Amino acid sequence: MSRSQTEGGQVKITKGRSARRVPLADAVIDAVGRAAGGKSPDQLLVTSSAGGQLWRSVFQRTTQWETVAMGRRLHDLRHTAACLWLARGVDLRTVSAWLGHASVATTNRYLHYLGTAADSAGLERLNRPRGAHGVHERADR
Repeated sequence: MSRSQTEGGQVKITKGRSARRVPLADAVIDAVGRAAGGKSPDQLLVTSSAGGQLWRSVFQRTTQWETVAMGRRLHDLRHTAACLWLARGVDLRTVSAWLGHASVATTNRYLHYLGTAADSAGLERLNRPRGAHGVHERADR
C-alpha cells in the first residue's frame, strides 16, 4: 500500500510516494495469513475489534503500552527491527528499501547502535564456551 493516515487525519500518499515490501519472519506468517483471510488487497490487515482502523491510541490502551514499554515509543520498534536486520547481516541498501528511506544515508544512522567490527569480534570471543575454537583452558586448575 502507498497510503498513510494519522489518527484523526485524512488518508494521504506516503512520504516516499511509493509502496514498499516489508519482510516477515517465519514465526508471524501464519498470523498474518489469518488476519488477511477473506480481505481484499485494499483492506487494512490489522483492524480494531469492530473492523475499523486500529488507531495508535487504541493500540496503546489495549496493550497497556505505558506499562510494558518502559518509556519507549512505538516508533522505537521500527528502529529495533532495523538494528536487528543489520546485526544479522542484511545489506544496508536492503534495510533502507524495507524502511522506505529515500537515501541509504538515512539508514546509515542505525549503524552506530551496532558498534564496530572489533566490538562484534570481542563479544563473539567472550561468548564462546570455554575451550572452544582455539581458546585454551589453563592447565593449573
